[in-house]
Amino acid sequence: MKHFFLASLTWAGFSICAAAADKNATVDSEKEPKRTIRYPARPLWLGRSAADPGASRWMLRLDMQTFKKTLLGQFVLNEAKEFAAPIDAAANMLQFDPRKDLTAITAMGSVNQEEDQERGVLLIHGKFKPAHLLKLAKANTKDLKEEKEDKYNILSWKETDQESGEERVQYGCIANEQLIIMGSGAELVKFALKHYDVETPNEKAAKIANTVLTRGLKIEEKPYFLAGAVRIRELKVPPEAKILEKVTALGFTFAEDKGNLKGLIKLNAEDEDSSIQIQQMIQGLLALAQLSGIGDTDENSKHTASILKSIKIEREQTVVRLVMDTSMKTITASLRHQLDKSKEGEKVDSKEESQKK
Repeated sequence: MKHFFLASLTWAGFSICAAAADKNATVDSEKEPKRTIRYPARPLWLGRSAADPGASRWMLRLDMQTFKKTLLGQFVLNEAKEFAAPIDAAANMLQFDPRKDLTAITAMGSVNQEEDQERGVLLIHGKFKPAHLLKLAKANTKDLKEEKEDKYNILSWKETDQESGEERVQYGCIANEQLIIMGSGAELVKFALKHYDVETPNEKAAKIANTVLTRGLKIEEKPYFLAGAVRIRELKVPPEAKILEKVTALGFTFAEDKGNLKGLIKLNAEDEDSSIQIQQMIQGLLALAQLSGIGDTDENSKHTASILKSIKIEREQTVVRLVMDTSMKTITASLRHQLDKSKEGEKVDSKEESQKK
């Protein structure tokens, strides 16, 4: 239980945005709910889907340049050294090393659960060698096709969906030395080429993400390294996410400031009564997590207790905020403990497997 609340926060911040399974974003203003994500953020919702009343819309952004400067980023890069050989091999093949050459990733799209439709586009910003990547794609991708669109080549290929087993056509474009676009439809890739960062790499994607966060969810603009937002409308909430049934929008940001991890998860509720219920449910989960750790004296339990203690729950009208402000050293120490424990478990499993043979 002591790790349950932290896991819940992580799930809320990452899995929800990845799955984009939520309702329509609203905010209380003079007791009248209004949509919170407005133009000029329309390109985020990919043209026609902006008018789709049954669509859940989402955005997720990782600023890799900012992340690499944080203590957490340095920890991750240091841990990656253990897997240097396969990473180096892939980097040599692609002539692209994500540890050095990746600038940012911005994903955005919509999901219509009733019609079983998913629309999305992925913008990968970095330092690429287009001719080399295109040559690799042609040599290693079955049924790769090219369609000329102005000065760009829209690529398409077939992939097998791991869940359904169905073959689906994917689309992409190596726009230039600083941008690769991938999308669930050719029209989305073309839309991105027209509206996004071909001429000004990474600037417009960053601006749109900030617009959604600052205007849509009223989140203060900061140099975050990870952020996301979800609009929710008429989509089923799984039983394990009961707390989200009356949430209309969710947004989160993570940044480092003076050696501390500054995390914010913001939930907009349908009405003030719902926001009170949501606040009480979260407070209950946090209290249970803290109580379950009482009496534990190992070092990692102390780290976990410190992280939980740093989480504050605030409410104002229809908005519930979870604010985290904890030392990055505490975060990395806890991660280090978990990694070491995982490695010990792998060694035991490997030893038992060899004994069976």
